[in-house]
Amino acid sequence: QQAVDAMPFMTERTFVELRDVDLNKLSDAEGCAKIISDIPDYCTVAFVQNAQFEPDGRLRFVKTLRAEGRELKFTQQSQGMLTDWIVRRFAAAGKGIELSAAQRLIFISGDLMSRLIPEIEKIAAYAKGDKVTQEDVEAVANHIPEAVVFEMTELIAQKKYNSALSVLSELLADKNNEPIMMLAVLGKQMRQLYAARLALDHNLGTKYVMEVCAMKYDYIASKLLNAARGFTLSQLKRAVELCAETDYRMKSSGADARELLKEAVLRIAAGESYAAD
Repeated sequence: QQAVDAMPFMTERTFVELRDVDLNKLSDAEGCAKIISDIPDYCTVAFVQNAQFEPDGRLRFVKTLRAEGRELKFTQQSQGMLTDWIVRRFAAAGKGIELSAAQRLIFISGDLMSRLIPEIEKIAAYAKGDKVTQEDVEAVANHIPEAVVFEMTELIAQKKYNSALSVLSELLADKNNEPIMMLAVLGKQMRQLYAARLALDHNLGTKYVMEVCAMKYDYIASKLLNAARGFTLSQLKRAVELCAETDYRMKSSGADARELLKEAVLRIAAGESYAAD
């Protein structure tokens, strides 16, 4: 209430942002509904929720919120729409871009437009020719941790163990990469590879992988299927298990988290199989 009623200072308006508030379980829904119904003209209030949240339209507060405000949904772009957008951004910078290069950019830098804009600007300034290539993207674009971990697992699948460990060392050398976060990324990657291996063994194809792994881009699903060919189903089952065990050890023991992560990667690379098999 105080934030909503606060008078603007050195500006014409005020802005109140509330993130991830569970609108379905407010302790004083009645009082909140009254506040929402009487917001001053100079104030804007925004409730920001993650994509998985779904407000219960039967609740009085939610009905009031929808009546007094505007509900805006921001969803991920499809592969085609995002690729077209990337092409247009490069065109505005006076550059063309190969389809493979646009797909590579999405893979290594993620699909958030706000993150892609500065990457596109860097690449366009770096590229020598009129057409941006995969090599240009690889040389300049920022690699998100998920892409680097994917690269590491691809190298393991190809039996290039020294290269895989070199990638892991680079990840751990960056102090912004917490071992527990990197393990979470690795665990997700192993689960996705397990799903991809199942798809290969049962001839289920790319569409199945995209559905099970909640992927929007068939280019990434195809890369996942290719990487899964380098593992057996038993090895991936054990890899998922190893990640869960390592997560528990990180959170319950005093052992060095970086060493635990290295151990997990080495055991995955060694090809440990599921005990029951």
